[in-house]
Amino acid sequence: MTVAEQFWRDGVVVLEDLFSEEEMAPISDEVDRVIRREVTYVPDSDLIYEPGTDRLRNAFRLHHYATPFMDFARKPQLVAVLREILGEPVRLYGSQVFAKPAQVGTAVPKHQDMPYWPFAPDDMLSAWVALDDSTEENGCVRFALGSHKLGRLEHAASGVAGNSLGLVPAVDLPEFAAVIRRGSCVLHHSLTVHHSEPNRSDRARRGLVYVYMGPAVELVEPGKLKGPAVFPEV
Repeated sequence: MTVAEQFWRDGVVVLEDLFSEEEMAPISDEVDRVIRREVTYVPDSDLIYEPGTDRLRNAFRLHHYATPFMDFARKPQLVAVLREILGEPVRLYGSQVFAKPAQVGTAVPKHQDMPYWPFAPDDMLSAWVALDDSTEENGCVRFALGSHKLGRLEHAASGVAGNSLGLVPAVDLPEFAAVIRRGSCVLHHSLTVHHSEPNRSDRARRGLVYVYMGPAVELVEPGKLKGPAVFPEV
C-alpha cells in the first residue's frame, strides 16, 4: 500500500524519521527562540499561553514572519509526499507551534480542522512534525481512524484558548496514538478527528505544524481568514 493509499483509507499516515537531526536542529532552535520570546517577529496577537501561566501554548502563522519556517515547509522529502496525496500544485496555508510544555501543557478537545478554515473543498492536510519524542505521557496526538469519511461534523465552542472548537457529540471510532520520534511527521486530513491529553510529564512535546492545500481548494469565506490571503506554492 502506498503512502497516499494509506492516507486516504485512514485519514492519517506516519512518515517515520522523515527529517535528519541535521535538518531538525536549526528549526528546533528557532522554535525554542519563539517559545522563550527571544524573537520580536511574532506579534502578540499570534501567541497564546497556557492558562494562568507565562508558558507558551501556541504560536501561529510563523512562515509569514521568518524565513526558516517557510524554508522548512518546502523540504523536498515532505513536498514529494504532499504531491502524491494532494496533486499539484500544493500550496501552504498555515504554520504553527504547539508547545505542549512539561507539566502544564493542556488538553486539546476532539475536533476536525476544517471548521476553523475558510476554504472549500476539504482537500487539505496538516503535517505535524515532532520536535520532541511524542509519547502517551507527554500528550501525543490521537487520531480517530477513518473519521475523515464522515464529512464535516458538528462543533461547538470549547472554551479552550487556541482550540476554540470541540466536537459534539464525540465520535466513537478506533484511535491511533501518534507515539513518534523527533524528526518524524504525521499527516492528517482536514476532516480527521483528533485530540490530545495534557502533558503530565517532565518533558515538552513540541510540534511544528504546517497546513497544505490541494489545487482545487479556494478561499470561500474571506471574512473568516486570519492572516494575509497569500498561499505560496511549495
